[in-house]
Amino acid sequence: MRFVRYLAWAWMIIVGGLLITPGGVWCIACGQVVNQPGYIGQTATMILGVGAVLLGLIGIATEAKAGAGAAAGAAAGR
Repeated sequence: MRFVRYLAWAWMIIVGGLLITPGGVWCIACGQVVNQPGYIGQTATMILGVGAVLLGLIGIATEAKAGAGAAAGAAAGR
């Protein structure tokens, strides 16, 4: 199950990376740049993208630290 959590954090990093692409966010169905009313703007999208990447990196680091702590605890219990 730990592998799935790593994949979830990696997916968060990928989504964040897609949000900060220079071309902007594209509509999957029509291929147009999203700039309709209600669009939060390029600056806000960049901030959310960077936030998603940082959250993913922190999540992966936390998972790795928790895994190392559990492994050390199991080894000490022998």
